[in-house]
Amino acid sequence: MMTKFSTLIFLVFILFYSCIKQEYFKSEKEVKKDLQGTWKLIAIPKYNVNNSIVTEHIESWTFNDTYVTIINNGQTATSTYSVNTTISKAEVKLDGITPEFVLPARHRNNGTWQIVKLDNSILSISSDRDGTSGLVQLEFQK
Repeated sequence: MMTKFSTLIFLVFILFYSCIKQEYFKSEKEVKKDLQGTWKLIAIPKYNVNNSIVTEHIESWTFNDTYVTIINNGQTATSTYSVNTTISKAEVKLDGITPEFVLPARHRNNGTWQIVKLDNSILSISSDRDGTSGLVQLEFQK
């Protein structure tokens, strides 16, 4: 009886698990391919306020094979990037962002970003900025 029940639970789990799109078990090559293109930041807050001047925060990240180009309110920065995957997570590491002043202080860093979600239309990444501050999460749409 216990074997039948265990088998049934296992089959239900497999059926349920196979219906969910997973980021697990993706290769570095697959993640890099999925990153290709331009991602527009869903900015929170949407508007920047400096000395009573309100401007909309417009930022995009464009990935090609080896570089990411970051455009923030008309200023451009570039960085090399690499992708690292394990069974349970995928990460993108930015290295050598220049000039770094282009990025808002909340995510101005060379470092590792964990990919929370990546599909054809949404990219969500998070970083603890190498332990120097709290968690930062950025969400983009293609």
